[in-house]
Amino acid sequence: MVKYYDMTSITEQVKDMTRLELDSIMNNNNYIYDTKDFEERFRQFTGAGHCVGVSSGTAALHLALKAIGIKPGDKVATVSHTFRATAAAIKYVGAEPVYVDIEQLSYCMAPYDLGNTLENYPDIKAVIYVHLYGNTGMVDVIADMCKKKGVKLIEDCSQAHGTRRMNKHVGTFGDIGTFSFFPGKGIGAFGDAGACITMNKEYSDYISEARSWKEDEIGYNYRMSTINGRFLYHKIDNFKKVLEEKTLIAKEYDKHFRYCSVRGKVTHSYHIYPILHKQRDKLISYAKEKGVELKCHYPLPVHKLPAYKTDKYSLPITDLVSSQQVSLPIYPGVDYKKVIEVIKQYD
Repeated sequence: MVKYYDMTSITEQVKDMTRLELDSIMNNNNYIYDTKDFEERFRQFTGAGHCVGVSSGTAALHLALKAIGIKPGDKVATVSHTFRATAAAIKYVGAEPVYVDIEQLSYCMAPYDLGNTLENYPDIKAVIYVHLYGNTGMVDVIADMCKKKGVKLIEDCSQAHGTRRMNKHVGTFGDIGTFSFFPGKGIGAFGDAGACITMNKEYSDYISEARSWKEDEIGYNYRMSTINGRFLYHKIDNFKKVLEEKTLIAKEYDKHFRYCSVRGKVTHSYHIYPILHKQRDKLISYAKEKGVELKCHYPLPVHKLPAYKTDKYSLPITDLVSSQQVSLPIYPGVDYKKVIEVIKQYD
């Protein structure tokens, strides 16, 4: 069976170093607070001014919204074609998600639809732009739109480690960039972890304090563990090699499948390689029978999930993509030739 994802070859590269780091942590009884080396390394990796490690990507989004001052009753624009944590974080602070459609070329937020949304909802306080699948769209255009309207911009980079537009790392276009280091991500943790990056020291200081029980307001237990900090520190060093291998696999897929176009000098990190297929569910079942595991990200857009359900928004591209999207296995060592062969056999 060609698994959808197998982290064996990636974790093997840092296994010995992780064992040494674990011994050091246990000998020094320093389990929680020692994440500064990782934060500095990731800050350099992204080109940000500041980096704060936290317990998950969801925690990073939650703290980012708190840092920019989003309050109960505020409106925050985002996309529905994403993992539900983006909308959940908006709900955590008592705000209302306002859903914007995506571009079919990048699967990221459509600037033209955001423009209409900002006109229709002039009280929107912030935008969360999701860099989906390791790709990005016209985030620079959206950043300019937000500045002109006086709207804060958070970038959800949970799937976009190493993704750049115009040689600028995602997460540095807006006010705050948030990252997830869930094990299956481009740079995955020893469990779950996340981070916020920003050029704004005030935001950085707030997040750093709020992740660990603030005294002047209700704080949170959102600290990154030491083992994750050490593990991620070494994973960053190996990421370049992983990305090179994934890019080569993507080029092989490109010869056979039409993926969303990568435009505007984008460096793609290929967290996911998506295609659209009109018989998505049948293809996934057929491939499983033939020994290839395919996935779908995401079969239902967030605004159709029970906890977030709303009929207020018309999102035709979101609905189209969520009904046809198929994710192909893409990781070092995957038998991509078999993946191609099985899909071609079905078609």
